[in-house]
Amino acid sequence: TLGSRAFEHLEMPVDFFPVARLKEEGCPILGKTNTSEFGSRPTTEWGLFGATHNPWNLDHTPGGSSGGAAAAVAAGLCGFAQGSDGGGSVRIPSSCCGVVGLKPSRGRISPGPVVGEGWAGLATDGVIARSVADAAAGLDAMAGHLPGDPYWAEPEGRFADPMRPNGRKLRVGFTTTADARVQSEVAELVRSIARTVESLGHGVSEGGPDTGPFRGPFQLIVVSGIASLPIPDESLLDPFNQLSVAFAKNLSASDYVRAVDAIRVHARQVVSFWDDHDVLITPTLPQTAPKLGTLGANLDTAGDEYMEFVAFTYPYNCTGQPAMSLPLGMDSAGLPIGVQLVGPPRGESVILGLAAQLEQALPWSARRPTSI
Repeated sequence: TLGSRAFEHLEMPVDFFPVARLKEEGCPILGKTNTSEFGSRPTTEWGLFGATHNPWNLDHTPGGSSGGAAAAVAAGLCGFAQGSDGGGSVRIPSSCCGVVGLKPSRGRISPGPVVGEGWAGLATDGVIARSVADAAAGLDAMAGHLPGDPYWAEPEGRFADPMRPNGRKLRVGFTTTADARVQSEVAELVRSIARTVESLGHGVSEGGPDTGPFRGPFQLIVVSGIASLPIPDESLLDPFNQLSVAFAKNLSASDYVRAVDAIRVHARQVVSFWDDHDVLITPTLPQTAPKLGTLGANLDTAGDEYMEFVAFTYPYNCTGQPAMSLPLGMDSAGLPIGVQLVGPPRGESVILGLAAQLEQALPWSARRPTSI
């Protein structure tokens, strides 16, 4: 249904690739979970099935767009869940709900057979789980490509294998700076995690790439992707998406091509940071989960609010790098704080290995939501 009243009765003729893979692997499927319409909002409300609540505090959002998946995992309904991530939609709800969210490399999981690519390659399927090992197992279950995919990441064996620390010293950068105002508790947690990583024997330095130039082209590609859908009745759309479609109708094919090219060109500069680093640590989000109905409630400012909220996540959809959110802290109000690890291209094993070390050093398995 794409989370949309306009597609309420949509039935797909075949399973999408990750669903087919899960069935092939014998994974029992619990059901479908809620999402924001077209994945365009980083919260899970306003869509076909209304608001999903955060298991840690029912007055707050679980994040989005895969908020239903993260809430289900956090509530213990399932071992792991599939989610889609076009600007952070796996990592954002994982941060809000206190679970692990893994966005793999571009091409690691085929978008086929119905979709050629999502948002010019920005979007990919990913995994939401309670542990690093479960996230790796979920990726193993869904990874693969179809003949004719526009790009794919070459198979690297099973991702669940490198969960044990291998003694390799990593070069780790960290930053709390982006086009966003970062809450002090969030920034301090990232600095604390950097110190923990250093205590584990890795080399740590402060700094990160400049991702600001992605913003305008990213927004143009997203609104174009929404407008490209065969929407039967635009009046049924979330008002935010109605505005997005109207804006996109004033764009040209040349505007779209220039936006894609701008992202590809700047991605080379951003990814060069990994020439002398193995991992970048950032906040997943600049703040903890907002209250339901607050973020993006004013349509005049919603776009800017959303871009600030996703400032640390969407750049790595632009570069296609693997990134994951880990539930490494809580704020003073009892809401989870996620910390993001970003790896080199096709470097899922690198961030999974460091994530396993952090999970062992700072275990979170005993933490349980208190509102359910």
